[in-house]
Amino acid sequence: MTYTTSLRMGNKHQELNKILSFYEKDIDFLKTLLNEVVAKNNGFEVRAEAEHFQNQFIIQQRNIEELRKKVLLNKQEAAKEAISHAGKVDERLIADIITTEKEVDRIEIIITGIRKEFKRFVANWF
Repeated sequence: MTYTTSLRMGNKHQELNKILSFYEKDIDFLKTLLNEVVAKNNGFEVRAEAEHFQNQFIIQQRNIEELRKKVLLNKQEAAKEAISHAGKVDERLIADIITTEKEVDRIEIIITGIRKEFKRFVANWF
């Protein structure tokens, strides 16, 4: 194993958690808006589109939760390593958090796309 200073991780765990919290709140807001649209429009077409968005929101919430778990596990492992190796962590942990950061970036792109599509839906039915 190759070790490096834990400072290389910086505030990555905290940063990723803040980003994930933002998107979690964003999805909650979109779900609330979806409920309002459905309450005002109960036609088949609206319900079908609404179900699509509801499914997307559920999927992305699960993805966010999985990423939160990855961040937490990485943080816990890094803390253990830093304690037992005088402030040093296995470089594998840094590589793992960078990979998780890329996954968060992909979630951001996906949610942005869903939000754009949802905006069109709301404009048609609200």
